[in-house]
Amino acid sequence: MSKSKTIVIDLRALQIGHESRGVGMVIINALENLKDDNNHYLLYMFDSSNPIGDLGINLNQLNYTIVTTPYLKINIKKISDIPNVLKLIFHRFNELKPFKPDYFVQFDFNLGAPRFRKIKLISIAHDLIPLIMPNIYLPSPSLAASRGHGKKQKLKYFLRAIYYQQRAKRSYKLFKRSDKVLAISNSTRDSLIDILKVNPEKIEVSYEAPAVRSDSADTTIKSDYHFQNPYIFYLGGTDSRKSIEDIIYALNLVNGRGRKLDLVLVGNELKSLKMIPNHTIRQAITNSPYRDQIHLLGYLSEQDKKFIYQNAHAFILASRYEGFGLPILEANLLGCPVVAYKNSAIAEIGKNSALLVKTGSYQEIAEAINQLFDQDRREAMIQAGYQEVTQYSWSNFTQQLKDSFN
Repeated sequence: MSKSKTIVIDLRALQIGHESRGVGMVIINALENLKDDNNHYLLYMFDSSNPIGDLGINLNQLNYTIVTTPYLKINIKKISDIPNVLKLIFHRFNELKPFKPDYFVQFDFNLGAPRFRKIKLISIAHDLIPLIMPNIYLPSPSLAASRGHGKKQKLKYFLRAIYYQQRAKRSYKLFKRSDKVLAISNSTRDSLIDILKVNPEKIEVSYEAPAVRSDSADTTIKSDYHFQNPYIFYLGGTDSRKSIEDIIYALNLVNGRGRKLDLVLVGNELKSLKMIPNHTIRQAITNSPYRDQIHLLGYLSEQDKKFIYQNAHAFILASRYEGFGLPILEANLLGCPVVAYKNSAIAEIGKNSALLVKTGSYQEIAEAINQLFDQDRREAMIQAGYQEVTQYSWSNFTQQLKDSFN
């Protein structure tokens, strides 16, 4: 038996809004698949809550100790937030020092890592989207200021842009100083090498798996959602790279040619029209002649989400960039055909199981949707999805993580 090691798993990302996002799903599924071994785990979290109990995470009799640190705000909304944010940026991880950990695992690069002597750092790289699309996520101070109205707001945007650029510059250094980086796709691996100049020898591709939880594995799901027509759907965020408006334009085109098709939009910010922060999406919905056939469902439980997948005509991913594209695998698992833009990790994950179309062409999305009204074509896509998803598992991901401890 190998010598027992002390390993820190940083869970703070589960306490700052990532618990229902991609980062959170990776952390939860990795934890649940660690299983009992010879190592001692330190689960590092803010003292404001306990995500293990709150999220119902099954730790499979893991040998662990909870280590807490005072809660600190991660975003600046008012001047009084600045000291706390600075404390978080320059966090010292002092609570961990008495345990003399051997390894530190970080799933969210923004939260940093200790610089203790002899500790080895393992980081999980999801994507480099802010660096790939800086005008959206890391605009220059002058560009940010131009988006403000009035001198006070322009100054606020200007200073905030400086802060986020400097924070990103510091945070992304985590990958270069890591002893091992697990990249969730070859696309992300290539970005780490090309943009951050991370040593390729310490990067290993470790694919994610469907995030459908075990407690929603029942195949006889009942739901209150009943739609008059077949429907396509989207699940996720509303930031501009997601191009939800292109899905709406495709819906308009398909229905304008004689079909009767609904659109279902699922996500935290997709509960009502006024809650959608993206003006382009709001306008596309408002202007659609099929507005009454667009359904905003907001956040869904795992069981309701599964129902939506299993009964949809197709899942549509019109994103212009993804570090992985987890919903593609969820759709594959649940027998839902996928139509997606061909780019980034989407082309990698969906190459054998999705109808991939030219990025930016809602006309091609509409054409692919129409193809799926052919029952033979649809069934072939479903079977391809079932076959593809068997190659991905959380046990494989976690085994690669555990292999990093040797």
